[in-house]
Amino acid sequence: MNSQILSERDRWNQAALDYQTVFRLGLNGYNASMLKFWHEQGMLFPGARVIDIGCGVGKYGTCLAKLGYDVTLTDISDEMLRHAKENMSEFTTPWITWCCDFNDVNGTEPVFKEGFDLAISTMSPAVHDIATVRIMSNMTRKWCFLTRFCKWEQPLRDLMMQESGVHPRQIVNDLEGDCDTLIRSVREAGYHPQVKQVDYNWADRRSPGQMAEYLCRNYFQEEENPQQYYPGLLRRAESYADEKGMLTDAVNTKVCWIYWNTEENR
Repeated sequence: MNSQILSERDRWNQAALDYQTVFRLGLNGYNASMLKFWHEQGMLFPGARVIDIGCGVGKYGTCLAKLGYDVTLTDISDEMLRHAKENMSEFTTPWITWCCDFNDVNGTEPVFKEGFDLAISTMSPAVHDIATVRIMSNMTRKWCFLTRFCKWEQPLRDLMMQESGVHPRQIVNDLEGDCDTLIRSVREAGYHPQVKQVDYNWADRRSPGQMAEYLCRNYFQEEENPQQYYPGLLRRAESYADEKGMLTDAVNTKVCWIYWNTEENR
């Protein structure tokens, strides 16, 4: 295990508590629309086996287990999976968790040997190139489903970062380019990707301290020494707080759903 993998794992381990906090809020309209889509497209059916690659704390795993499906949850983060096990513990339907870096699997490991009817990977970098698309597809009897953000607007975050002297390019990735790369990878792996774009908007409520910590944790490289920005970010967050001393951090996004039928390549 090299230092790069350890760094990636540590990063997701540190984010696990935030994911668990969001999990406790329950499903939102976007999550419900995705589950509805899977059913309408025939991706889910009685007795289906589903794998969630880069599952986080098991948001979709718990929904699928509640509906009676056989669920396998994988993630690079053991801390994410610790929360996932707690969240899945009430279900008696078959489920299992497995910690792995998807870049290092070949798809023949015992946890994958029975294969799956639906493989999903939502907002996870686990499936990201031709090789990982092929591994995902080879373990799946029919449907694969990926999601990526293709547009992201977060006005308050961007304003505070720019006022702190951080150039926008450091906080905005090439989302459309990432989606195009993934679609091309599916096509070059020999499959026929279908694409659907979906609006996904929400707002997070944070105290000034939480907002400053959120920005330091997520939008600076370690070599930048994020904590040096904390005092200034805190002052700015306090100036934007409402009468209750809280900030509303609105996020407006568009999500790309990429899905394909593996039977078409067999």
